[in-house]
Amino acid sequence: DEEPSSVAAEELDALALETGALPDREQIDPAGRYGRRYEGGSDSLCLLPDGGAPGRYRFGAETRIGADENCRGRGLAKLSADKLLLRFEGRGEECLIVARYEGDKIVLPGSLDVKCAELCSSRGSFSGVSFPRIDRDVAAARKMQDRDKAALCR
Repeated sequence: DEEPSSVAAEELDALALETGALPDREQIDPAGRYGRRYEGGSDSLCLLPDGGAPGRYRFGAETRIGADENCRGRGLAKLSADKLLLRFEGRGEECLIVARYEGDKIVLPGSLDVKCAELCSSRGSFSGVSFPRIDRDVAAARKMQDRDKAALCR
């Protein structure tokens, strides 16, 4: 038997989803723009549908800390329930990140494979970075640029 508190929590979650008080992450397409600016840096991520295959995307991600420290990479992503699997291509191609998709943001884990360091400058890191959703505008996501003014998503 389940504990009464966990049953009550499940019922509350179901009611919140039904009334729209909580978004159903599995029903929200993650495509769009994510990012934020803060004192001393910025984080950016774009997610584009990959040729119409459901749950598959192209992505680009960049985090900048100060003038010199950064991480940047592009690749393919796959949505699986509340997880977004980010597989980088090119430099750092052995880096695979299993991020949490929360509907309104994408959160990278605090501990990453050592291969992911190849995407970063000496003190840069994708560890623990959170990308809040800016919007669901795929056309705007396609136009996002990295610090060198190149397309972030390709």
